[in-house]
Amino acid sequence: MNGKRYQFESSTAIKRDSLFIGFTCRILEKLPTIGEAMSDLRQINRPTTVWTLVVLTCVAHGQVQPKVSGVLETYFLTNSNSQGAYQQMTWAEVRARVTKNWSTTWSGYDVGSRSAYDEAYVRYETDLGSIRAGRLRTSFGFSDWSENFYNGFNHKPLVRQMTLVASQSLDRDDAGAEISTNFGPLQIQAALIDVTPTKAQVAPSKTDHATLTAQYALGPATIGLDLLTENDGSQKIYGANIRYTIPRWIFKGEAFEGVGPKSASGGYLDATYRIPSLTRTQIVWRTDRLKAFGSDAPTWLHTVGVRQIFSKYLTANLNYGWGDELDYSSYATKLGLSGWTARALLQVPF
Repeated sequence: MNGKRYQFESSTAIKRDSLFIGFTCRILEKLPTIGEAMSDLRQINRPTTVWTLVVLTCVAHGQVQPKVSGVLETYFLTNSNSQGAYQQMTWAEVRARVTKNWSTTWSGYDVGSRSAYDEAYVRYETDLGSIRAGRLRTSFGFSDWSENFYNGFNHKPLVRQMTLVASQSLDRDDAGAEISTNFGPLQIQAALIDVTPTKAQVAPSKTDHATLTAQYALGPATIGLDLLTENDGSQKIYGANIRYTIPRWIFKGEAFEGVGPKSASGGYLDATYRIPSLTRTQIVWRTDRLKAFGSDAPTWLHTVGVRQIFSKYLTANLNYGWGDELDYSSYATKLGLSGWTARALLQVPF
């Protein structure tokens, strides 16, 4: 399900704008160059290029002053493998509301060894639903940025980082188009996508995969089912998810199963509790389980921690993790998720 990409609304301030410009320059220095982007555009077929120009023309035809907002985020992490804190990632997003129906989003990230566009798409929306086209994180369970980063955990769910079938994982950027529509409490989303775009590619060079998701709201619970399939049906990923919300508590979980060559499976369940007398403090717990291809036993990771919101600009997490067979998850060993980890998020909205 899609959630808000950033936590706080804000007014413009000169000091924060200066900070934003400084951090954004660092990202832009490392993002793909215009030459790389044009090289990728030459790979796009002519119908897609014409369709994209038509969309942009419709947006421009609105002839209104766009309402622009965004956020800049920098993450610092420390664990038992590092000596002191290091800058884990910087991410920026800019959104423009062009008309009542049209909007556009751009985001990019820098993780030190890699810089790339995250999303770059246009959206057309009405009361009946919406269509997104361009480079996007396809809706597939709890795939939105806010679901994975605006919480009390210092890591994404392990199942979203591992290969579930052949070379396919869930934590990726796609290029294509996605349609969403609602039927009362039921939301249906479907997409045709290219799951292997280059770091500067915006439109698909091929649409070799499709997704179909459904979420149903039932009181305090939301239940979802997901399917990602290659067009020839040779590789599939099935998924299910649930979120249950009651006062002070949020429970959330996902499970995925790969079908095809080198298939794997996994899932997680987590809980967040907001302390009544300390509204800016949250207690968190998560259990991850993986069954990687070729592994003799499943990987388990248990995490407990606390999240402290100091202000709308600064949030910090403290986690402790332990588990079994963690060597089968390179993501877990790289981040040192066994033992103590701490992460600070500096967030500058504008």
